[in-house]
This record gives sequence, structure tokens and C-alpha cells, in this order.
Amino acid sequence: MIAAQLNDTRLGAPVFESISQDPKFSFYWHCHDFPAPIARWNYHPEYELHLIRYSEGNYFVGDYIGRFGPGNLVLVGPNVPHAWLSDPDDSRSVIKGRDVVLQFKGEWLEHMMALCPELNCLSTLIEDSRQGVAFQGEEATRCGELLITMGEQDHAGRLLTMLTILRGLSQCDYATLSSREYGLEATGVSSAQVDAILRYIHDHFHEELRMSALAARNGMSPSSFSRFFKHATGDTFVAFLRRIRIGHACQLLLEGRQSIADICFQVGYNNLSNFNRHFRELKGMTPRQYQQSTADLVTGDCR
Repeated sequence: MIAAQLNDTRLGAPVFESISQDPKFSFYWHCHDFPAPIARWNYHPEYELHLIRYSEGNYFVGDYIGRFGPGNLVLVGPNVPHAWLSDPDDSRSVIKGRDVVLQFKGEWLEHMMALCPELNCLSTLIEDSRQGVAFQGEEATRCGELLITMGEQDHAGRLLTMLTILRGLSQCDYATLSSREYGLEATGVSSAQVDAILRYIHDHFHEELRMSALAARNGMSPSSFSRFFKHATGDTFVAFLRRIRIGHACQLLLEGRQSIADICFQVGYNNLSNFNRHFRELKGMTPRQYQQSTADLVTGDCR
């Protein structure tokens, strides 16, 4: 896919994904591996409920960056860019069945809510999904299990399960992800180059990464790359890389198997004081305070 020219005002928009939903059905359920052609920085007009079954890594929803693990369940609203990138795994080149995805059109849901007023309990959740929402708790786990079982059901059974899941999600604890101010204005211009850059940063964040080198790698001047990256992600390259590194540090701190100094160097810092300062700026506490906190955290959450 040919990237847009640098003077295009919408340069860096995510790849547009065309959902091949059969008009005979109300929604589209599928399971896919990673890597896969559709596992990329993309957007589409449909709502998407996304479940990770296997692996850990970074995920992106609008201007949000976070860590995911098995059981990560997220609802993404229409035209919100998103991607889940698993950490490299030397033991396997392909993660089979990593994702279970349910996609549905807003028009279908609106018609269902108009026909069945009982479904108005979904209104707040649907509105919040425009920022992306991550579900938590026992009800989220149950909804994830139901989502998986849909793959074994007939069409009518899937519809009933779909409604059960939506009701369950409306009762879940959840957190919004992307900021309200985020607006990429994705309108159909696609750029596989953005996806490639995100993947490269995800795979090499622990190394010394310079914007000038990444710009040259992509045939741009540093200033052009800076504008490109800011428009694509809503963030500067330095701030984006910092959030990736601190997000990974959050996971390592929670695992508790390494010292803070070792974690600092493992995620790409070469200076402990800078690591501590950036961590405090993003998390509101020091790495040691974060590690010792009693919060029930499973993955890092770094905006």
C-alpha cells in the first residue's frame, strides 16, 4: 500500500479496514492469529469487541498506550484507531487463535435499542466506547468466555449470546482509554507506513532509538517525520517512546523478579534518575511506590 505524500494534511491515518460482514447476519465474529494481515494499526466504522486469549504486549487505542495479557477485553467505538502488538516470542513464529473479535454496525444496535427499550442500559457504555473501554472483574471474565463460545454456536445461538454479552458488559467495571480530546479524523486515507513504524518501535523500544535514525529509515527528514508521527499518533516521538518504555516497566515491576535498576536498563534507559523522573511524571509515584502499592493491577496503564 502506497503511503500518502508528506503534504497530505491527513498523512499518517491508520489503515482502513473493510469489514466483510455478510448482510444476512447482524454482526461478524471471527478468531485470528498473530501476526496476521488484519492485526495492525487500523480503524473502521463498526464497533469492535476485542479479546486477547494468548500472549502479552502493547496495545494502542487512539492516544492510549497500555500493556495487555490474556483476558484483555476491550470495546472500541467507530473509527477509533487501534492495534494489539504481541511481544516477540522465540518459541513460536505465529500465535494461533490469539484474538477473538466481534464487530457490529452502530445502525444495527440503534435499531435494536429503539425496538427493545430494555437495551437502553447500554447507552452509557456505547457513548464511552468512543474513547475505547477496557473491562475488568469477574463479569468481564464471564463475557470473555461467552465470546469464545460463540464460535461453536449456530446463528440464532450467537445472537442470543451477543445480547447476553452486551448486557453483561453494561454491568462491568471498566475504564475509558483514549482521551476525549483525541481526534485523528480518520476519513479513509490509509498508510501501511504508520503500522510498520509502530511495529518497529514496539519491537525495539528497549534499544537506543533515535528519531533521526527512524526518519532516515523511512525516507524522511527529522522534521517531516516529527510531523508525520505527531499526526499519526497524537503524540511526539519522544513522549510516545517514553510511554512504551514505562508501560513495559510497570509490568516488570509487578512481576517483582528484577531490581528497579535492572528494569530501568532493560526497557531502554541508560540513566536511573531519568527513569525515575519519567516514571513519576507518568504514574504519579516512584517505581518503588508503584511496586509496593496494594492496587490490584495486572498490566501497566500509562497514558
